[in-house]
Amino acid sequence: MVFYSKLPTLHLRTLKITNMKRKGLYLGIGISIIAFSSCKDDDPQSPNGGNNNDPEGYTLVWSDEFNGENIDASKWVYETGDGTDYGLPAGWGNEEKQIYTNDVTNSFISMDEGNSVLAITALKSGADDYTSGKLTTKGKQSLRFGRVDVRAKGPAGNGLWPAVWMLGENRDIIDWPGCGEIDIMEMLGRAPDTMFTTLHYVKTDNKKGELQKAHTVGGANFSDDYHVYSLEWTPSQIQFSLDGTPVYLEQIQGDMKEFLRPHYMILNLAVGGYWPGDPDATTPFPSSLFVDYVRYYSIDGLTIPSAPPLDTNEERLGPIIEPSIANAAIKDGFSDFGALSVTPYGAGGEPNLRLSDTAIDGSESLVYDFPGGNWGGAYIELDSPKDLSAFSNLRFSLNAPASLDDAEIKLEAVSGSATVMLKNYSPSPLSNGFVEYTIPFSDFVGMDFANVRIPFAMWNAVDAAQNFSPATVYVDQVYFSN
Repeated sequence: MVFYSKLPTLHLRTLKITNMKRKGLYLGIGISIIAFSSCKDDDPQSPNGGNNNDPEGYTLVWSDEFNGENIDASKWVYETGDGTDYGLPAGWGNEEKQIYTNDVTNSFISMDEGNSVLAITALKSGADDYTSGKLTTKGKQSLRFGRVDVRAKGPAGNGLWPAVWMLGENRDIIDWPGCGEIDIMEMLGRAPDTMFTTLHYVKTDNKKGELQKAHTVGGANFSDDYHVYSLEWTPSQIQFSLDGTPVYLEQIQGDMKEFLRPHYMILNLAVGGYWPGDPDATTPFPSSLFVDYVRYYSIDGLTIPSAPPLDTNEERLGPIIEPSIANAAIKDGFSDFGALSVTPYGAGGEPNLRLSDTAIDGSESLVYDFPGGNWGGAYIELDSPKDLSAFSNLRFSLNAPASLDDAEIKLEAVSGSATVMLKNYSPSPLSNGFVEYTIPFSDFVGMDFANVRIPFAMWNAVDAAQNFSPATVYVDQVYFSN
């Protein structure tokens, strides 16, 4: 899953599993009760020794066939919430709309096409409230080289985003994509005839590396049937396969050290976001990602090399930024924000940040150099959340090129966020090429100003054609007023 999810200074982190099935019966989500039985004749029987069903040259190390009555808490943990508990912007850094839960309505053992399977289910309640499930093996099962087979079926529908993927175990030390990400299968519900395999990493110039291929199955939809999504991973290469047929081979180059270190497995179904788009009236709810099994094999005879040492300066995304440069954007004398920092974030469209003596307030401004070509922005974050509800307006000054047609201005609280579009406001002219915007707090619908975490963020600079466009924007004199 594209874990845009992911900037400098972001961090990831089981919750109790409750039972949905009793004595061989499965209670559907407010629908019906159906008989439960499980029979997978080809199930591997020895999670530590393999059997005759192992692919040639491999030995089974770990698996889950999802045959029990409950999700196995010895194998899986939940990630819950909107991402903010893990140091990510609300929406898991991707503007996703779902809240992940550990509730049995969102992830449970079910029956599908005669098999016992894991069902990760997205639900809708209210006009724009969604819940879903996200399971990981973090702290339970480490994966480093070998083969992974996952038999799964994803849902179709606008805004649905099922994924079978992996993140580097050092995610808490090095931010994405320096930890590495291996996407074994991603599918966009709006185009269910296509699935994607992707590698995310940091290149030698501290820029984002992304290697992605799209795959089809002869015009059929991946939501129509189960397919086996496979990863064959050695110290020198990564091979993706679909139903036993190799579809994408990538050599592990010198700047891809991320893929020489341990990863953990993730299964989830997201709703909405930059890439899949948002759900609409045609999107079916509930919708489920069904997983028949997950199997991890070692490679017979492989001598596993030591993992390369981590150089966080070399493998982090973007240049090292001195957090104090955020102060250049704040109005001189305005101290209610306290200590703060600034972080760029995006999928290649995040701005380069720098200081300039072109300013309207004080001696310097903070410059956002948007490269264009993809989404991205930068956010100013408080050292600790603050109650700023005594104020009534966000005010800031910009010096921007005429080619900038619009951008998102976003505020975030400890829980929740709100966005307005720059184009909807008429600024007041200042001097030195700057104009000043005043945006009432009331326009940031749903924002909790008693627990402000991010008092200013600017995202996704676009031109008149609404394309991500290169733009140099000087940001100055950010403050809250009455």
